Amino acid sequence: MKQIEDIAVVIQARLGSQRVPRKMIRPIAGTTLTDMAIETIKECESFSQENFYLSVYEPELLKIGEKHNVNIYRRSEKSAKSEGTPMTDMYEWWNKLPHKYCVLVNACAPFLTSRTIDAFVRAYCSTESDGMFGVTRKKNYFWNFNKKLITPLT
Repeated sequence: MKQIEDIAVVIQARLGSQRVPRKMIRPIAGTTLTDMAIETIKECESFSQENFYLSVYEPELLKIGEKHNVNIYRRSEKSAKSEGTPMTDMYEWWNKLPHKYCVLVNACAPFLTSRTIDAFVRAYCSTESDGMFGVTRKKNYFWNFNKKLITPLT
């Protein structure tokens, strides 16, 4: 069994997306993907918020982290330019955070719930495994011409 204090929860974000540039700060439903992900993490009950880190480089993302008063790992410019960057550089915090394990949460998943994250963290704590990978059922969402969601969210 792992101790919950040994687990860091990290959201890593950058603005250099090739397909949707600056998507992490683009307005969506009156907020941003980064804000939504942080709010979801703040709702989690399975770990202390002291174990949560937002790993960012760009000033706009730093400002969002500061607004939410969360731990910020200030990643390097090289880390944020992940095209062809080795994993150890892209996830440069891997040996710098004071934790043995890390749960990496994808901020590009706006429908991810705190309940799902808590269940994953609890399941991970109960394993002897050093690593674990979250796999979810593929779900497609479709809207009609009136911009109304026509597939259920459940």
